[in-house]
Amino acid sequence: MSRQLFLSLVLSAFASFVYADAPAPIPVQTFFTYAKVSGAKISPDGKYLAMSVANEKTGLEKNVLLVLGTDDMKPKANFWLKGEQSILNFWWANDTRVLVATATQTGSLDRPQADGDLYAINVDGTQKRQLMPYMPSTEGGHMHSSVSSNVYYGGLVYLSPDTDPKHVLIQGYVDEGSRYEQKPKAFRLDIYTGEIRQVAEGNEAQGRLMADSAGNVRLTWGEDQNGHAVAYYRPDSGGDWKDMSSLLFQGEDPAQSESHPVSFAKDGKHFYWLGRSKDSTLSLYLVDPDTMTRQPVYEDPQYDITDVVGGFSTGSETPSIVAVDTMPGLPAVHVIEGDDVKVQYLGQLYDAFPGRQVLITSGTRDHSRLVVATYSDKIPAEFYLYDTKSGQVRMLFAAKPEIDADKMATMMPINVTARDGMVLHGYLTLPSGGAGKGLPLIVNPHGGPHGPRDEWGFNPEVQLFANRGYAVLQLNFRGSGGYGLRYQQAGYRHWSSTMQDDLADGVAWTVKQGYADPKRVCIYGASYGGYAAFENPIRYPDLYKCAVGYVGAYDLTILGEHGDISHFAGGTHAIDIYLGEDMEQRKRESPVYNADKLNIPVLIAYGGADVRVVPEHAENMMAAMKKAGKSYEGPIYYPNEAHGFTKQEHNFDLYEQMLAFFDKYIGPDAGKAGTPATAPAGKP
Repeated sequence: MSRQLFLSLVLSAFASFVYADAPAPIPVQTFFTYAKVSGAKISPDGKYLAMSVANEKTGLEKNVLLVLGTDDMKPKANFWLKGEQSILNFWWANDTRVLVATATQTGSLDRPQADGDLYAINVDGTQKRQLMPYMPSTEGGHMHSSVSSNVYYGGLVYLSPDTDPKHVLIQGYVDEGSRYEQKPKAFRLDIYTGEIRQVAEGNEAQGRLMADSAGNVRLTWGEDQNGHAVAYYRPDSGGDWKDMSSLLFQGEDPAQSESHPVSFAKDGKHFYWLGRSKDSTLSLYLVDPDTMTRQPVYEDPQYDITDVVGGFSTGSETPSIVAVDTMPGLPAVHVIEGDDVKVQYLGQLYDAFPGRQVLITSGTRDHSRLVVATYSDKIPAEFYLYDTKSGQVRMLFAAKPEIDADKMATMMPINVTARDGMVLHGYLTLPSGGAGKGLPLIVNPHGGPHGPRDEWGFNPEVQLFANRGYAVLQLNFRGSGGYGLRYQQAGYRHWSSTMQDDLADGVAWTVKQGYADPKRVCIYGASYGGYAAFENPIRYPDLYKCAVGYVGAYDLTILGEHGDISHFAGGTHAIDIYLGEDMEQRKRESPVYNADKLNIPVLIAYGGADVRVVPEHAENMMAAMKKAGKSYEGPIYYPNEAHGFTKQEHNFDLYEQMLAFFDKYIGPDAGKAGTPATAPAGKP
């Protein structure tokens, strides 16, 4: 493997803006209808395309698997999920059979979670079957199974369409107590009959498994019962597990590990690992388990790796790692294997799609046809078929064809120096049209706050605000992920102090540059962002004209104790590190206990079924404001919504009301703004 690293294929920044006439207002519905296509993959023989699409009857996103002929684009088969399930992922198990793993998502801000179901269907629609959860029986195809308990799908570990087109290796959990307390188990699954046999078991609960190129499970990693990161390796499928934790988790976050294996190397002994560098950034290493050493493959002193690009698979041989992605502002690709054919194809594709990020989602067995996904700040995902022999690219589908890229705004990476000298990163989106000066500003802190960050790409929320004439500031304040662990840990136990100072400094920078009118600034956020949307005006009472809190964490004394964070050891452990264990300090830093200092109009939105930031947060906030003699607008409340609204019509309502609120206080109707209304009688 080449040891020389090259920085290439960096997307070009837009150094200046050309403003034409301001576009007409685009309906809210245009931005928040579900994506029509969410994923596409080509079969190994190239004859078929499998797609994750929206349900045409309900509009639910990722609710239907559709199989088309690659050349005639005619439907061959479809698979409709039940209820509100969505497709978590899908794979071609061989030339003619597709596997579909499903998920449930309690709220739009939560990550979809595998729900234990796994389905399969042939390209002609036959042998449609639910493979998991497996339920043992003394009849039919399950008679000879060695498994006596119900087994639920927990992840794909290994498949090889060429060497074993009938079986895959999956991770499963059994119907025996909490899945969070179980050791990970690997099962060999017949994708036609559903018969399974357990073949391996990991060491620790809440763990994951990885197999080598022959399908032997030889890596397991996760958390021990105290929430500490652990990893084990073995030289063969039946050997003893060797504890690699001390090597692999050097400089790791004590709150929550982001390190994990990527793949085995070609020699079958070494493996690639994403771990922390001496500069604390997430970097790529080649690990030698015999000598307990790791060799750097790619390290960046400032930015975490955001994705790893593997080469094409060649039969049973493990592909190389050919490139890695980072996001210093705009996405960047760093080539490791410059002579690899996949890197060459990527170079051609970046030339074909300037200003866009490019991902190869799948390819044929001979790599003659590739399905490619592209996106930018103005363009939601689009899927193309790339013929590597002719060099021609054919558009297949657009996720949201109703979006007109020419009417979207540019997302500009920015750097802001905080008052203590720390360099902060983020994005500023200005409305297209006009001079881009003296604009009303919406400050939009992200949720998390630790681990997540704002990224360059199409953001319907930001584009809606920009379309209505607002500048939007997304600052990756200290504590955000993506810039190394030191940057992230600088926010621990500083939710109410320096993290809030950063937001205020971001506003000051935007005003100083002339982009924003200091008399027309509002703040809006969700989850932690909702906390910041109320906490920042409490700390900086003269900075904002209004605030919107959406599923916000307003009471830090109950965060981590109420809701699903408390369901596993790592969750409560992380919250204690993020906030500290001093409940009086948490109380002092909670908007609920400082409602008397919130002297601007506020709008509150939340769901009654939120298990991440439970409804108590919003309810306590509203009660505290009433007690302090403060009024608020809303709430925008739906009893069956969770951590972020999922139903289209509820999002339409949310953003229509939010726009009216911003217009009233910093927009066209700002001069007409009166006293904010309190909650209507009978509302929560």
